[in-house]
Amino acid sequence: PGDRLRSINWRASARRTGLVVNERHPDRNTDVVLFVDSFADLRDGNRSTLDDAVRASATLATRYLERRDRVGLVSFGGILRWLRPGLGPSQRFRLIETLLETGVAPTYIWRDVDLIPARILPPKALVIALTPLVDPRYVTTLQNLRARGFDLVVVEIDPVGLVEAGRNELERLAYRLWLLDREVLRSRLERLGVGIARWGDGVALESALEEVRTYRRYARVARV
Repeated sequence: PGDRLRSINWRASARRTGLVVNERHPDRNTDVVLFVDSFADLRDGNRSTLDDAVRASATLATRYLERRDRVGLVSFGGILRWLRPGLGPSQRFRLIETLLETGVAPTYIWRDVDLIPARILPPKALVIALTPLVDPRYVTTLQNLRARGFDLVVVEIDPVGLVEAGRNELERLAYRLWLLDREVLRSRLERLGVGIARWGDGVALESALEEVRTYRRYARVARV
């Protein structure tokens, strides 16, 4: 029950206080593509942004498969890995297996979304990006996906708790500017119609995923 994430009109929602959805018949067997950022991995002790992204992806995959949606995966970074959207328990096994193989391969190469076959990233798919939003190549790819008309939601694996605020005034100033840059980036994505749910220190994964669920559960129907 409730509105699917892909029914949200993110562009209209960005201009309003609440979320709005397009009026349409409910879709069945939606294509959902988990788009994992493997360009960068910020670590501190036992926490890793890539590990967090993999864990969140596995949870999302399970839930969408339970809804009988087709779920696929793209690991987008130095090494490209992908899995075509599919259904059922066997697809869940393949997704988990591919996620466990996901890692960061250092590279200076810029990747283009054109490298991904259409069968892997269907034109009407809901794309859920899992990313710390720190690598400009990945951010540019998100903007390109929106420009191509994809329904896009970002689960931000918040890296702020993994970055020191600085030991002197100059470093602390750089840290504050970095935080401001991140706010500007979020605002820019939201203006493009991208929904963002933040997950970081002190926030349970379930709480972040609840933000995603509320997009469809409590959205108001509006015509734009």
